[in-house]
Amino acid sequence: MAALLSPVSTSYNKAAAHDEPLLQEVRKTTTSLSPTTAPTSTPKRLHFAAESADEALDILRNEPDYDSLVSVLQYLLSGKSEVDVRQPTPLSAQLVQVLVTAIVPNYWPLLRDEGVKDQNGQSAFASLLACLRSVTGLSALVARLRALLAEVKTKTTTAAGSVATATNDQPGNPAWQLRILVDLLSELLAGDEVVCQVWTVSTAASDDDAKQRPLAQEYLSIIGGGRIVSLAAESEMVVRSEFSAEKLPATWVANGREYGLWLAKGIMWWAAKDADPEHKKVQGSLLAKALRLGYPDTVVSSLVSDLILINAGLDNSTLSHILQHLPAHEQKKILFGVLKYAAETYLSPSPDSTVVDTATVAAVASLIKNVADSSTTLREQLISWLLTNAAVGLINGIGIRRAVVVVVAETPKSLTEILQKSIAEFGDQLFIKHAPIIQQEAKAQVILLCAGYVSRGSQRALTSLLRSRTYLQTVSNRLGASHNRAKFLGMVVGEALSGLIDDNNKKLDFHMDETKSDEAIWYKGLVQVSDTMGSLESLRKQTPETKGTSAATKTTKAAKTDKLKPSKAAAKPVRRPPVQPRQSGFVIEEVNPDNDDGVTGAVEDDIVAYGKPDSDAEDSDDDPTMIRRDKPKAPVYIRDLISYFRDIENYDKQKLALATAPVLIRRKATFGTEVQQHAQDLASILVGLQDAFEMADFDQLRLQGMVALVVAQPQLVGPWYAHTFFDGDYSLAQRASVLTAMGLGARELAGFDISEYASAAAFPSKQLPNRMERLYVAPEASQPGFGPGSASSLKALGPGVLDSITDSLTATFLRPIAAQAADEATGPDALKLTSFKSRLSKSAGDKKAVNTAKGKRTAAQPAAAVNTSGPLLSSAFFFPLAARFQLALQTSSSARMRRVLFDPSLLSLYLKTLAVILHAAGPGLLALPDMTAELWRLLLSSSVQAHCAGDVLVTHAVLFALMALLDVNEHRVRELCRDLPREVVQTRDWALQVLDDIRSSGSGGTDSSGSSQESEIQMLAAGAYIKLTEGMESYKNLLLGEMIG
Repeated sequence: MAALLSPVSTSYNKAAAHDEPLLQEVRKTTTSLSPTTAPTSTPKRLHFAAESADEALDILRNEPDYDSLVSVLQYLLSGKSEVDVRQPTPLSAQLVQVLVTAIVPNYWPLLRDEGVKDQNGQSAFASLLACLRSVTGLSALVARLRALLAEVKTKTTTAAGSVATATNDQPGNPAWQLRILVDLLSELLAGDEVVCQVWTVSTAASDDDAKQRPLAQEYLSIIGGGRIVSLAAESEMVVRSEFSAEKLPATWVANGREYGLWLAKGIMWWAAKDADPEHKKVQGSLLAKALRLGYPDTVVSSLVSDLILINAGLDNSTLSHILQHLPAHEQKKILFGVLKYAAETYLSPSPDSTVVDTATVAAVASLIKNVADSSTTLREQLISWLLTNAAVGLINGIGIRRAVVVVVAETPKSLTEILQKSIAEFGDQLFIKHAPIIQQEAKAQVILLCAGYVSRGSQRALTSLLRSRTYLQTVSNRLGASHNRAKFLGMVVGEALSGLIDDNNKKLDFHMDETKSDEAIWYKGLVQVSDTMGSLESLRKQTPETKGTSAATKTTKAAKTDKLKPSKAAAKPVRRPPVQPRQSGFVIEEVNPDNDDGVTGAVEDDIVAYGKPDSDAEDSDDDPTMIRRDKPKAPVYIRDLISYFRDIENYDKQKLALATAPVLIRRKATFGTEVQQHAQDLASILVGLQDAFEMADFDQLRLQGMVALVVAQPQLVGPWYAHTFFDGDYSLAQRASVLTAMGLGARELAGFDISEYASAAAFPSKQLPNRMERLYVAPEASQPGFGPGSASSLKALGPGVLDSITDSLTATFLRPIAAQAADEATGPDALKLTSFKSRLSKSAGDKKAVNTAKGKRTAAQPAAAVNTSGPLLSSAFFFPLAARFQLALQTSSSARMRRVLFDPSLLSLYLKTLAVILHAAGPGLLALPDMTAELWRLLLSSSVQAHCAGDVLVTHAVLFALMALLDVNEHRVRELCRDLPREVVQTRDWALQVLDDIRSSGSGGTDSSGSSQESEIQMLAAGAYIKLTEGMESYKNLLLGEMIG
């Protein structure tokens, strides 16, 4: 370097005063400089004033300091650059790539902290987000996430562990970069307006359709295609495994439900602010993408609450323009989602499902009309929903059907067509025999509602329809049905329709007690129902806040909460010295009226003073800093219990709520309406509760709470659990807990089981002392329904508690068959080597044992005479579970539901639960024939039999359900052979085939756990075969006559 600067010649010029040397040495500033020394001028790079985007790119690539970075970001957003960083150009792509790969990993912590400080109107953090909030920025982030995930996957486990320990929080660590990029995505997409902003800034400089078309495809693919949420979820999983020592909060962008909610809210915000017809196409395409993310209910609820109800000034054309650009099947999904949302939100069935608010029905009808009028396809789908769709029976309550009929009634021709086709289907033999009862009830309600509107519009049309051959055949088929419920529905419909066209002397009347019951009167009153269109104002008042909020809303709420939250010093109570009592002689003065002198008596000498209080348990710890005085107390109200459950970050409240829930729910069951008002909220919390603190007895306490809720409000919680099992977004374990709770609750309601919490839940004021209770209350062993063979104490409810009940019932079913087989194996009684006297005594003993058994059965099962829990178990437990299984397979989401329902463990538990409920309902139930037919046809259905072929669990469950079915119908064998002959013959042949398969496989031994289970299957199959063979031999003529006919 010195040789390059060696002088060649020397010349002296007279320098001016203002001239400066051509070369000047710049020294580094040190601490030895005096304070008066002027600092040297900083390099030009630190005070960057860009003149081009290329220069900005060069600065970003050369590791700029913080001031240079801020200057570059401000320049890129100032509009002075010839290239907009948010537009899809080659240079902007390079700028964004450098920002994502180099700037963000190094400056993210500093920018994040600086983001809360707003300087000159916009912070550096906000400038960075603005530069990346575009299609180009999101594409770069997605590509970077994919590259980092691939880098993590290529590393070996040893290498990953060494990197995690050495450079766990350095920018070179891929997991650290993934953590930063996921946080960046969460901040970048926060806000309902982001969906619109990304499209607007990306297409602001181009109006050419040829250029916007590929950009729109990329925009829809990134925002609505699920790339962001899938990569974010995978990245979050890697980050959690890498930083397992830290308790990292979950990010909303990695949650599919919250991302779908954010996307739906963004579309609705865009639709409300922008009326451009071209943008409506993009909004419609994006809405179709949102529906395919896997959470259509969340999208539909946001559509209803945000676009229709909250934005009152928004005209119906906005929704029409969006829905017109959706495919027909997506429009159908929107319509059915709106019906489901309205039924669950505004027309949720109460314990008395017949009571519906007329104003709410009118408002829901107006809501459905706004959606259905968007296109002709939606109108046709609404008619199809009433006619053939299985979902009409899935939604509980009459309110939603009334609202739909009001909308269709605007076109009388369509209503008459619905009535005609519904009557024809209602009388079809296959529909009567195979359709679930819940669907037949819904069809009867639709017929009666439509008939009322047709009668008021055209009496002649209804008269001609009821005089037709189709209607007469329908009534005839219904009256000849073997099911009591199907026959009842036919009689009610016949009498109600006859009353619309015939006089009092000529109208149809069956003169039966069933047609004069309260339920029959309610059914007949449906023909008089006349609803109208209402206002949406009532729904706007009832519309709940959408489940889950967007990130912007969460951030805003958190900021407000922090501002409103008082400081610890201010919230800390001030300790004051205790108030000293006034010293005024005796504390207690006794006036003796018999004392003539009126002398005041003093405290008697024999009164013993209070001793010192025992030491507090909280003071047992030697360390005073570990003593806690703020431990929560046990909740005494249901609303407090719910608040404890919702505080998922507090271990003490979660533990206390789980331990208190079974007793508190049972105690409040018959004390006020608190449990009834909060039953669904509490049930939803218990089903979805997660074990965040890994409690030892979490599953047991949670299941005890669910069982207590079923016992406390069976009519309300039973149908809700059945609905949740099929339609809820829960795991297999959570669905299994729902089935277990329903099975255990049914047995406890029927008196077969007694929970350990039953006695603890009783109010002390209603209880006699122990010495008095023994005199007036009989012991449990002598009470009906609590015999030694019929009741048990549920002291521990493990995950397989229903399996233990199944094993106990199986032994009960097979014990008489095994005893009879053992007796027959020894030969005829006349040839046995016993004396006549012993045979005579044995015969007398057998007769006495039979009489004793019959007496015990009568005492242990009073439900056969007065069955109070049987009707409740059938209507609230059995029929909702059995009917929804078949209907759920016919809905649009059948592929997903099949994967869930036909899981071997869940399917076997489902069948066992139905069998346990049927057994708990008892043999004296009026609806027993319908329950028997429903369960038997379900067991022999092709979908269940297909899984029996290669699965031991399902085969065992089917055989157990058959044995329970035959045991309950032990005294109805003749009716079974008369009403269900094909099922009897088919089941006997199938049981024989199961036995042959086990014998041919040679695995009937008990040398292992698997062969032991197959041996149990062999015993169940043999028991079912023997019972059915005995019934067929006894009633052979009935079977042959039915089969020949």
